[in-house]
Amino acid sequence: AFSQRTISGKIVNAATSEPIAGSSVFISNTSFGTVTNKDGYFEITDIPSGKYDLIISSIGYETSVYNFSTDKLPIKLRVEMQVKVRELENVTIEPSVEEGWEKWGNAFLTNFVGQTANAKNCKIKNEKSIRFRFFRKSNRLVAYSDEPIILENKALGYIIKYQLENFEVNYKTHTTLFVGYPLFEEIDKHRKGLQRRWQKNRDKAYYGSMMHFMQSIYNNNLAAEGFEVRRMVREPNLEKQRIKKLYRPARLTGSVKIVSNGNRPLTIQTPDSLSTDSSAYYERILSQEDNIDTYGRALLNADSLIAEQQGEFKILFFENYLYVTYKRELEDVEYLEYFHERRSPTFQRSHIWLQNLQPIAIDPNGSYFPPQEIFSMSYWGFNEKMSNLLPLDYKPYSPAPELKSGVIK
Repeated sequence: AFSQRTISGKIVNAATSEPIAGSSVFISNTSFGTVTNKDGYFEITDIPSGKYDLIISSIGYETSVYNFSTDKLPIKLRVEMQVKVRELENVTIEPSVEEGWEKWGNAFLTNFVGQTANAKNCKIKNEKSIRFRFFRKSNRLVAYSDEPIILENKALGYIIKYQLENFEVNYKTHTTLFVGYPLFEEIDKHRKGLQRRWQKNRDKAYYGSMMHFMQSIYNNNLAAEGFEVRRMVREPNLEKQRIKKLYRPARLTGSVKIVSNGNRPLTIQTPDSLSTDSSAYYERILSQEDNIDTYGRALLNADSLIAEQQGEFKILFFENYLYVTYKRELEDVEYLEYFHERRSPTFQRSHIWLQNLQPIAIDPNGSYFPPQEIFSMSYWGFNEKMSNLLPLDYKPYSPAPELKSGVIK
């Protein structure tokens, strides 16, 4: 059966039909890949059962993605590659920052590789290939590379060749988005001591991860896998907004006369002349968060989150936020240190939301599409970086940790 699980083909220039030698052809999020020969041909064999993305990339060309399922194999393709046109090439923008890595390298490492325990053992081997643009008006940092980013992860025992398609840090909204296609290679399969350490680290990266969570959603076994899921509604703090409108003009101009609900004028005085009670109230409200989060008590199962099934894909949809607690592991010390939290670790707690209220499709491996639609914050916002990335077909070596007890939720 494995001999039939073959995908092959020829890669050519779309405009000239000339073969493109040396193109990288690989199955995203796996260790299966090759390069085209001088005639543009490639072949990948012995592909495990499943649904995958075949990625074809070559310097100077747009990346091509071909979705396939092994039950349709063998397949022979002809892929016509389009010459890459640099995004925003004809628009007046700020130029790429000279010596960009020196200026933006730390920001890239923090948001791409992460600040996790594993990140300390990661190194980008071709950092000079990464270029940056910073857009002052929108306060955004964009990174791009004409060749795959090569990341050596000595904590997990992988070399990852990452075809970066999109990387953006938005300093205005405090969000990071990166999208791409990784090809995994084992660093050294024969050193048993390192293998044991890598297995332990990989299992730790897997348990409680978004991939683990998505697989649990797909398999409808959230509770058995250690996850608790609740709804969360985030609403603006209207009282803080009201006080801001009253308080700021008062600080700037002295007493301000304001008509409230059509009744008699209400005078807001400067802080110097405010009563102690009023001043304390204003200060207390202004110190509150800009939003008020309300958490549901009911635990959700996967059935309440899956809108429908389309073939092998399950369609996930929810409004507002999901509050996810993983109860078989505690937060890493690095997470607490990064956010300057002076407390003992608790269960790993994360929030996810659908950026544009559009559903996402989950496959049996826990991969989800489109990846840029779902955002995470709290623990996953910190932890779901390249330093913890595993292949989609990863299977843990050891059982899940026992449920932790005696910890505040």
